[in-house]
Amino acid sequence: NDYTMYPFSTQNSKDFQNLLSVYLDAVFFPCLRELDFWQEGWRLEHEIPDDPGSPLIFKGVVFNEMKGVFANNENLYAQHLQNKLLPEHTYSVISGGDPLHIPKLTWEELKNFHATHYHPSNARYNATVE
Repeated sequence: NDYTMYPFSTQNSKDFQNLLSVYLDAVFFPCLRELDFWQEGWRLEHEIPDDPGSPLIFKGVVFNEMKGVFANNENLYAQHLQNKLLPEHTYSVISGGDPLHIPKLTWEELKNFHATHYHPSNARYNATVE
């Protein structure tokens, strides 16, 4: 299994509580609004926004970021190698999403994935006080 860490540090106990609250809220209670999904995930948009006759193209923050990642042949090779070496492991999955498959993701699937995997029962907490 893999994990995501959200490290932060402060010498002020009030700051610690504020930061902890922000991180916990963002991880366990994100908005995941449909409009945000279309902005951040993927959407179809006219190549020239003011011209409905222009071709439709895929857009989206995550979609474009992942296209950029795989525009580099070294990244593409490394991911394919990892997929072959670790086919049943978490590392065989492209964490940001495969740009060829991102447009198949629905808002409902995103919400279901989050509800299943980003749950307090799956979390580990570690706090160090000095």
